[in-house]
Amino acid sequence: MFRREIVPWALVGLTLGLVEGATAAVLVKTGYAGTTSPFAVNLATALVSGAPAFSNVVSFAWANIAHGRARVQLLVRLQVLFALLVGLIGLAPRAGGGLVFAVVSILAARMVWAGILTVRAAIWTANYPRQVLARITGRIVIVSSFAVAATATLAGAVLTARVFDPRWLYGGAALCGLAAALRYRRARVRREFRLLADETAEAGASDAFSLRMVREILATDRSFREYMFWMGIYGGGNLMIIAQLVVILTDEFAMPGGRQITLLAVVPLLALPLFVPWWARFFDGEHVIVYRARQGWALVAAVAMYCIAVLLQWPWLLWCGAVAYGFAMAGANLGWNLGHTDFASSGRAQHYMGVHVTLTGVRGMLAPPLGMLVYQLLEDWQRGWGRFALALPLAMTTAGAIGFNLMKNRQT
Repeated sequence: MFRREIVPWALVGLTLGLVEGATAAVLVKTGYAGTTSPFAVNLATALVSGAPAFSNVVSFAWANIAHGRARVQLLVRLQVLFALLVGLIGLAPRAGGGLVFAVVSILAARMVWAGILTVRAAIWTANYPRQVLARITGRIVIVSSFAVAATATLAGAVLTARVFDPRWLYGGAALCGLAAALRYRRARVRREFRLLADETAEAGASDAFSLRMVREILATDRSFREYMFWMGIYGGGNLMIIAQLVVILTDEFAMPGGRQITLLAVVPLLALPLFVPWWARFFDGEHVIVYRARQGWALVAAVAMYCIAVLLQWPWLLWCGAVAYGFAMAGANLGWNLGHTDFASSGRAQHYMGVHVTLTGVRGMLAPPLGMLVYQLLEDWQRGWGRFALALPLAMTTAGAIGFNLMKNRQT
């Protein structure tokens, strides 16, 4: 089962690379600069940087669609749709209307990817025992992250060399996604009949996942509710930082788009595989609250490096921050994909994941535009002061890390 998943997730990673937050944000910022007002371009940059999180707001619908259905067939259809939507982005014209078309296409592609993540989580939970779940899925994440990094590297090289229009990249990425869907048809779900029976027994075949269910789970599970609260604060700060950095590095540092993609996407993605095995061993041995209590400080350190580098204009520290950010994201990805399993029974794992990703979507919808609005207000007040907006994501990630540690201290 593991071997059957490696190649498809590597191929679809090549597709995903063009709609990942930092890469998509740089492509939008550099591709549409001067086509409309600077604030509109900056707001679009914030929206696409937050799209990976924002799109999850529809995950409750995907959980509802997946409930009681054969997972592999559904996942294959979603992979095909995702590939086609990524290819559609390449058709956006280089004009003000094209900016809207590109943003909408990216959001649509990410919404389909949210469905893929929701369904995939149930497959992984069914296929791999809890004591090795993080290590097995961590290996898949490593392969996928290399593929995403490869696409980001290619996008950065194309922006730098200008050998051809970057829009052609979307067509190639779409073909990789279609190939992934073709290969994934060979995948299987271990004892799928038991998974479907558990869902029917615990939630009822007609008990659709909905916003009412989100409220019910949060109301009855106090520990999960508090975990989601601190994830909201912590994750909101994380979602703000990339869009702010893209705008600051473009407008104030005059950093070329290719170098920005290398800094904000490629370096963290290449660092991620180095650290996933270490985080996976830690995750497999601890409850997610204990795990987050330590992992949270890694992100705080990375955001602090970014802030200091920008405020003191130390470009070398930006690269150190990128490595630290990759280290933090290696742990964050495992916690995000698997953390809900420490709260949910097998029959409700997908519902808990639905709650998690739905709330991620809410903060993805609010945090990046809010961070960009704070930047714009400070910049309008005094030119050059926009960089101080980075204090907001630093404060939020720090508050979230403190919250996780408060939860851990009550547990121990």
